[in-house]
Amino acid sequence: MAVVIAVVVGVAVAFQANLTSAAQRTMGPVAMVALSGIATTAVAAGIALFLARPELTGRSVIYAVVSGVLGAFILGGIAFAAGQGGVARTISLVIASQLLVSLLLDSIGLFGADPRGFGLLTILGVTLILIGGILVVRY
Repeated sequence: MAVVIAVVVGVAVAFQANLTSAAQRTMGPVAMVALSGIATTAVAAGIALFLARPELTGRSVIYAVVSGVLGAFILGGIAFAAGQGGVARTISLVIASQLLVSLLLDSIGLFGADPRGFGLLTILGVTLILIGGILVVRY
């Protein structure tokens, strides 16, 4: 199930990048992020009504707020970069940098996650993705 959800999210990211690029051309990246944030809040609040109440600790609230700020930066950055350099180029750079940093974070177990090592095949896979990203960006 996690694989199916990840693939569907990947498709959604591609559509979202195109939509944010189109929206930011007319309203600008800041207004687009603000309006998108309102929509995100409305959807999440509606879903939260049907879920169990979360335990709100100081640390979890800080993590959630920082995550939201990063989300606004990510959305605005993708909207701007996609508008300037194209969606495929932007997404390939985002994925490559996201993968590299994710591997580093997984290996050290930041924020309480279990540290995970990676082997030769993981390095080969990352190398192939980076080569693909370079090809997309350059050609």
